[in-house]
Amino acid sequence: MENATGLPDAPRAPTGYQDFLVRLLSDRERLFLDVVEGTDLARTLRFVLSTIVVGAALYGLSAGAYSSVSQAASAAVKLPLLILATFLICFPAFFVVQILVGSRLPLRQALVLALVAPALTAVLLAAFIPITVFFLITGANYYFLELLHVGLVLIAGLTGMYALHEGLSIVCEKGGVYPRKALTIMRVWALLFAFVGIQMAWNLRPFLGDRGEPFKTFRHYEGNFYAAIIYSLDKLVKGDGRPAPSAPHRRTDVNELLQLEPDTAPKPAEPK
Repeated sequence: MENATGLPDAPRAPTGYQDFLVRLLSDRERLFLDVVEGTDLARTLRFVLSTIVVGAALYGLSAGAYSSVSQAASAAVKLPLLILATFLICFPAFFVVQILVGSRLPLRQALVLALVAPALTAVLLAAFIPITVFFLITGANYYFLELLHVGLVLIAGLTGMYALHEGLSIVCEKGGVYPRKALTIMRVWALLFAFVGIQMAWNLRPFLGDRGEPFKTFRHYEGNFYAAIIYSLDKLVKGDGRPAPSAPHRRTDVNELLQLEPDTAPKPAEPK
């Protein structure tokens, strides 16, 4: 909008959460410039954090609903934890390297700017919930749902990182506090963020859960994320609907421990 002088109106900080969401989705340039200028950073920080927690929790709830209510509640807690923990691990490297290459963004502004990426990711994840619920209620199998969730999270994450790159480009061109060469560093950091997030997700599994297994908050899995994706693709192509149930646990006989057959087990000596 323009004022009576014909010049653009001065940037105005988000006055409410709805205003913040509008800027996050369709007017990020103004949002980024407000952050760089330090306009109401505390409120914007609250908005991005609440968006990450609520959006990721809702998506986790829909993902875990495939297995059980307990799994849905667990995934609703673990998905926001996954995003925030990954960010906390990666942000110090991002900030220090940016300073070394000439960025003049203070810590709080850099923190809020970087959090825009996972906030937009969480909004997209929440928007994807109707898709996941549709396939859930129409009977999609375990492997299809697993690959669907991986694909949707990947799309949301890439969109969030693109938004961060876009924001830093705007700061570089108009703010004068961010050098253009630092954008290359940001791309490398985005890859680092992805690798850390993948490893974190693997350690926090399961999110989807297996209907044939009792609920557990965490499970130990052999292999790695990439092997699991290839395995799921193979099972989906072969038409398998769900993971094979694990073998039931049974007590081990003493003869089995001694590797003796019942007929060959030593007999006690008869008394003379």
